[in-house]
Amino acid sequence: MSNLPNPFISPSGKKPNCMEMLQLILDGQATADQSEYFKTHMDHCMPCFKSYQLDMSIKELLRTKCCGGDAPSELVNKIKSQIAQNI
Repeated sequence: MSNLPNPFISPSGKKPNCMEMLQLILDGQATADQSEYFKTHMDHCMPCFKSYQLDMSIKELLRTKCCGGDAPSELVNKIKSQIAQNI
Protein backbone atom coordinates (compact mmCIF):
# COMPACT_ATOMS: atom_id res chain seq x y z
CA MET A 1 0.00 0.00 0.00
CA SER A 2 2.33 2.77 1.17
CA ASN A 3 5.96 2.98 2.16
CA LEU A 4 5.09 5.74 4.59
CA PRO A 5 4.86 4.82 8.28
CA ASN A 6 1.32 5.15 9.59
CA PRO A 7 1.26 8.49 11.49
CA PHE A 8 -2.18 7.66 12.92
CA ILE A 9 -0.81 4.93 15.20
CA SER A 10 -1.04 6.13 18.79
CA PRO A 11 1.93 6.08 21.18
CA SER A 12 0.37 3.01 22.81
CA GLY A 13 0.55 1.22 19.44
CA LYS A 14 -3.20 1.30 18.67
CA LYS A 15 -3.81 1.44 14.93
CA PRO A 16 -7.00 3.33 14.07
CA ASN A 17 -9.52 1.91 11.63
CA CYS A 18 -10.32 3.64 8.36
CA MET A 19 -13.30 5.54 9.73
CA GLU A 20 -11.28 6.93 12.64
CA MET A 21 -8.64 8.18 10.22
CA LEU A 22 -11.31 9.61 7.93
CA GLN A 23 -13.00 11.46 10.77
CA LEU A 24 -9.77 13.20 11.76
CA ILE A 25 -9.26 14.26 8.15
CA LEU A 26 -12.80 15.56 7.70
CA ASP A 27 -12.78 17.39 11.01
CA GLY A 28 -9.55 19.15 10.06
CA GLN A 29 -7.72 17.65 13.04
CA ALA A 30 -5.18 15.60 11.09
CA THR A 31 -1.55 16.62 10.81
CA ALA A 32 0.06 17.19 7.42
CA ASP A 33 1.73 13.75 7.68
CA GLN A 34 -1.61 12.11 8.51
CA SER A 35 -3.32 13.84 5.60
CA GLU A 36 -0.61 12.71 3.18
CA TYR A 37 -0.76 9.14 4.50
CA PHE A 38 -4.54 9.06 4.16
CA LYS A 39 -4.42 10.34 0.56
CA THR A 40 -2.13 7.43 -0.28
CA HIS A 41 -4.34 5.04 1.70
CA MET A 42 -7.42 6.14 -0.28
CA ASP A 43 -5.70 5.13 -3.52
CA HIS A 44 -5.94 1.53 -2.33
CA CYS A 45 -9.06 1.52 -0.15
CA MET A 46 -12.30 2.05 -2.07
CA PRO A 47 -14.52 2.23 1.07
CA CYS A 48 -12.37 5.10 2.37
CA PHE A 49 -12.47 6.85 -0.99
CA LYS A 50 -16.26 6.56 -1.23
CA SER A 51 -16.78 7.69 2.38
CA TYR A 52 -14.43 10.61 1.91
CA GLN A 53 -16.16 11.74 -1.27
CA LEU A 54 -19.61 11.42 0.32
CA ASP A 55 -18.62 13.29 3.47
CA MET A 56 -16.92 16.06 1.52
CA SER A 57 -20.00 16.44 -0.70
CA ILE A 58 -22.27 16.67 2.35
CA LYS A 59 -20.03 19.25 4.02
CA GLU A 60 -19.81 21.33 0.85
CA LEU A 61 -23.57 21.19 0.36
CA LEU A 62 -24.21 22.23 3.94
CA ARG A 63 -21.57 24.94 3.80
CA THR A 64 -23.03 26.53 0.70
CA LYS A 65 -26.74 26.01 1.36
CA CYS A 66 -27.01 26.26 5.13
CA CYS A 67 -26.56 29.81 6.35
CA GLY A 68 -23.19 30.23 4.58
CA GLY A 69 -21.24 28.83 7.54
CA ASP A 70 -20.43 25.53 9.14
CA ALA A 71 -23.44 23.36 9.84
CA PRO A 72 -24.01 22.18 13.40
CA SER A 73 -22.25 18.86 14.01
CA GLU A 74 -25.55 17.34 15.18
CA LEU A 75 -27.09 18.07 11.78
CA VAL A 76 -24.10 16.63 9.91
CA ASN A 77 -24.18 13.46 12.02
CA LYS A 78 -27.95 13.04 11.52
CA ILE A 79 -27.60 13.37 7.75
CA LYS A 80 -24.68 10.91 7.67
CA SER A 81 -26.69 8.44 9.74
CA GLN A 82 -29.69 8.66 7.46
CA ILE A 83 -27.54 8.24 4.34
CA ALA A 84 -25.76 5.23 5.86
CA GLN A 85 -29.12 3.59 6.55
CA ASN A 86 -30.12 4.03 2.91
CA ILE A 87 -26.89 2.74 1.38
